[in-house]
Amino acid sequence: MSGAKETPRQKMIGMMYLVYTALLAMNVSKDILNAFDIVNNGVQETNYSIGQIIDNQYASFAEQYSLDPEKVGPYWEKAQEVRTKTDSIINYVEALKWELTRNIEKPKDLEDAFSGEEPLLNREKTVTEGRRIMYSINTNNIHSRDNFNDPTSFLIDGEGRAYKLSAKIKEYRDYLMDVLTDETTSDTEREALSNEIGLFTNEKEYTEGSKGGDKIDWERYNFYHTVLIADITLMNKIVSEIQTAERMTVNKLAGDIHASDFTFDEIGAKVFAESKYVVSGQPYKAQAMVTAWKSSQYTAKVKLDGGPEREYTSDASGVINLDYNAGIGSHRYSGVIEMRDPKTNEMNEYPFEGEFIVTPPSTMSVSATKMNVVYAGIDNPIAVAAGGSGALNVSANGATLSSTGNGTYNLRVSPGAKEVIVNVSRSESGSLGSMKFRVKDLPKPSAIIRNVDPTTGKVSKSALLAANRVEAEMKDFDFDGVKYDVVGYTVKYRTKAGTTKEAKVNGAAFSEEIKSVFQTANVGDMYQFTAIQVRGNDGKVKVLDSQLGVEIK
Repeated sequence: MSGAKETPRQKMIGMMYLVYTALLAMNVSKDILNAFDIVNNGVQETNYSIGQIIDNQYASFAEQYSLDPEKVGPYWEKAQEVRTKTDSIINYVEALKWELTRNIEKPKDLEDAFSGEEPLLNREKTVTEGRRIMYSINTNNIHSRDNFNDPTSFLIDGEGRAYKLSAKIKEYRDYLMDVLTDETTSDTEREALSNEIGLFTNEKEYTEGSKGGDKIDWERYNFYHTVLIADITLMNKIVSEIQTAERMTVNKLAGDIHASDFTFDEIGAKVFAESKYVVSGQPYKAQAMVTAWKSSQYTAKVKLDGGPEREYTSDASGVINLDYNAGIGSHRYSGVIEMRDPKTNEMNEYPFEGEFIVTPPSTMSVSATKMNVVYAGIDNPIAVAAGGSGALNVSANGATLSSTGNGTYNLRVSPGAKEVIVNVSRSESGSLGSMKFRVKDLPKPSAIIRNVDPTTGKVSKSALLAANRVEAEMKDFDFDGVKYDVVGYTVKYRTKAGTTKEAKVNGAAFSEEIKSVFQTANVGDMYQFTAIQVRGNDGKVKVLDSQLGVEIK
């Protein structure tokens, strides 16, 4: 042996080797190595499952991109680049793991690894559309799994493959940090993201001993004088951490798509009036607000008929109340709502305008009981009233009306109409005015499965089978009687053989094929319900934007 001074770790390794030799003599080492087999097999299976979950992430991302390419495009491109980079480094680690095993084990030829009574390689698992290859090595059949000299020579000495590995991991880690941060990222946010990414790097040092111990690099700490089976297990763990970092990054990119969005779908100043017609002597009242921000305080500067500017401030609920006392005739007002953008901290301006008519007491007024919007395919209740005497004649362009008594009507939009105008008149006095309504399609419902926890997606196998169907539920919608039926969906799941399979279902109820899959499910099995199609009162078949994830508990 060399007379050079040994580090505390080298001394410890020498002592462990003596203990290891003793364990061999007592036939205990086999149990230890078998424990490594169990851990390694579990990590390999987990890596494959995580890969399938990430595939579903990218599939969901692709659906968002197809619906709104302009908005989602920049984030989708980044996600695709993350996928390519991750494929590259995982393929490198997997190839290194297989090369290490082949060099130490030295099978007669490559076929020996895949065939025979006890193949070294159970199967070659391919995920992410064939771009990511994961080798499932049957460590129990490796004869050299307790060899530590040759792996050390391969990974630390000679070519120093462990150092090349750590350099690639560090490069990948730095790339993810560049994707997730920019010049506006604070130091606190940057540190939190760095901790979330994790991953081994060659900058990390490990201390030997208690006080004043020597420090060694990550490569020697993890791969110096470690047995082959431990090296294989560690490389599988590195793959797991890389996929976890990828999953976190893609999740954040998907979340950033809507990070700067306001609460609702459209951003803009709106005016909501009780009526465009008022009786002389009564004030005209309306509400102006940015529909995306109900709770923010902001101001509006408004001019009536080109007169002096008047400033209003929103109330506690974020509504600006406008009120005018004006003479008989037509009046027009315009203004600008000023509000601070929460993302850029800059003041934005949202212009709005409106008009109203002050008429003598005999004139009518029309107001929609559900704001100035009507929905296609259902009965919309409206109320019509007017001052003076005499029967009212009420008609509509772009819709049909049916009276429900006491000045109320059900309005049903004609097919293809984009707007509806309600006209009111009296035979003796002619037209009293009209009111325009915007036509909208019924909003999409949410898909649910009874008994499934809406926050975690978890459900017992028996409860899932008892639910027996996917349902559509309308949430926070004011109209009664609106109903959606589920007419089809797709279920994606992983078979016992490790392959991904999907089944298409017509109707809402689980098909016999899906029931049989659920009946054989185990705890932890996951299923994705995608491409959920529904048909509502308007007769239109729509595909829901969201999907359902279910996990057996």
